[in-house]
Amino acid sequence: MRSLADKIVDAAGDLQRLKSGWYPNQADLADAVGLENWSILGDPDSQGQILCGVSINHPALGSRPITTSNLLWISDDQKIARTLSRWYRLGTRSAPSAAEPSPEDPEVDSVSMLPR
Repeated sequence: MRSLADKIVDAAGDLQRLKSGWYPNQADLADAVGLENWSILGDPDSQGQILCGVSINHPALGSRPITTSNLLWISDDQKIARTLSRWYRLGTRSAPSAAEPSPEDPEVDSVSMLPR
């Protein structure tokens, strides 16, 4: 199991690459966990956002309902997400809640799609 420090270093590197124009391809996402019937929720512990949904082949949790670590980035087409812990391939989304950030919101960062 990776340490928190390793997760932070990996995630920071991925976010830096995204800001420079890189986009993950199929090879980069080969080990990504699938997430179906997902939604974005607020995390009261971190004041950030998390994903909630049904995991597909999560290495530790298997295929079942989960909540993720903090959401750091989600693609414009909402097919790929990066959390603190890992990449996710996003499938069908559940109905968005009124509390979810919108890409059209001027207070939303264009790289992370999360409130600034």
